[in-house]
Amino acid sequence: GFKMAMQGLDGGRINIATCSVGTAQQALNVARDYMNEREQFGKPIAGFQALQFKLADMATELVAARQMVRMAACKLDNN
Repeated sequence: GFKMAMQGLDGGRINIATCSVGTAQQALNVARDYMNEREQFGKPIAGFQALQFKLADMATELVAARQMVRMAACKLDNN
């Protein structure tokens, strides 16, 4: 009984992680769009290198999170 309950929780955790990755992707999309719309000193803030680096770091973290979720789902399927 306990082992089956834990297996159910494992699948639920992966589901929550998948939803979180989707939310993070949308946040990244909104941040990118905002950077293209917002202007400072007469030009879009998307042209500022520091913000480009921050957005790139966000994208890198998102890819890593997506891969971790996929790996967890694969391990769950194979065990």
